[in-house]
Amino acid sequence: MKVILTACTLFSLASSAMACDLTGVKGAISNDGQAITARQSILLTDQARTYGGYERAAAYMEQNRLEVLQNAAYSQAVKDQVSSDMLKNAQDLKCWALVCKKDSSDPGCQF
Repeated sequence: MKVILTACTLFSLASSAMACDLTGVKGAISNDGQAITARQSILLTDQARTYGGYERAAAYMEQNRLEVLQNAAYSQAVKDQVSSDMLKNAQDLKCWALVCKKDSSDPGCQF
């Protein structure tokens, strides 16, 4: 039942803001920083809820992305993948921030 409710909620969110992705990607980096050991989808609304809104979540993603890029322990391949994922996440979070500024009653803005 929970899966069906989640799917229905995601469908209603998708129909209201087709330009903004609902999910992002998070990964785990190996202890030596040379590989990404896991990647999984995350709900961007969860990120917004955690960080106090879409704009704050986007700023957090951008800050973390810069920290990864500056970390000499990480391989270039890891830096490239993490940067790509986090940049996309931040762009979609900013997209949702704009949607919510235009229409705060949008289901994607209710968290």
